Amino acid sequence: MITLETSNNPFKYFFMRKSTILFWCALSALLILVANCKNSDNADEKLTPSEIAAYNVNRANELSEDIFKFIALIEGDTGEGKPYFCGVRWTVWYGVTVKPDGSLIGRNDRPISKRTGKEWCIYHIKNRLNPFFCHFNGRKLTDEQIIGTALFMYNVGGENVTGYDADGNYRQEPSRFLKAVNAGKDEDYCVNCMTRYRQAGGRRANGLLKRHWVQGAAYKGILTPENILCLRPTQFYVTHNMGNYYWLDRRRNIVEKDGLLQLRFDDVTINAFFNMNQAYRSKSVEDII
Repeated sequence: MITLETSNNPFKYFFMRKSTILFWCALSALLILVANCKNSDNADEKLTPSEIAAYNVNRANELSEDIFKFIALIEGDTGEGKPYFCGVRWTVWYGVTVKPDGSLIGRNDRPISKRTGKEWCIYHIKNRLNPFFCHFNGRKLTDEQIIGTALFMYNVGGENVTGYDADGNYRQEPSRFLKAVNAGKDEDYCVNCMTRYRQAGGRRANGLLKRHWVQGAAYKGILTPENILCLRPTQFYVTHNMGNYYWLDRRRNIVEKDGLLQLRFDDVTINAFFNMNQAYRSKSVEDII
């Protein structure tokens, strides 16, 4: 006769019940976490476009110092306070072209201190750049996306990016970049939209294309306000190999898809960027701000 083994150990069923309880608790916690994530993903849908725009403008103002650090990386502190011609207009510290009173930097203007140059630059960021974020009303942007977008607008102009002038008057079709960001397109597509601006004087401007890499890397969070401090300002312009920034075909031409050049952000390219731009014995971003 076969008999079933039974146990009189009361702790056996206690631990079985305890395991069951722990399992259901863990499952409940997981379901709550998933629900919270979904609620977070849909949070923007509960906000009106004007509320989203207000958030993006306010957050951009809070990030003005970080935006300035990137501008120092891109523009440097050339000129030693004296106006210099950048190829388009007269400028001073950190690429400042407009004074707080609205007048343009002139060839015969007196030199200004670096501190004043920084104050003018941050004034420009807060008063003439960040207000254009009111047109980014499709979704709340991350800090990284705000910084990358601000750099892009500082480069090509808020009017060109948004299609509106500083007074909010519609002037032209909004850029492909703005449409992509507001539509929630993936980050790679958004940063590639920056490459629609690739010419100066009717010719391809490689310096402009290199700046787009920095803007895109900031947008994607690859370059941060912290890890750029040890880099040498404007050094990234030096290389002649566009393969350090873009995907190239076999003939060494930049790959283009749907009218967009393809920025390159693989590990090899990112590591090469940091290696090529380390300040070493030269001035770093931290030194010039």
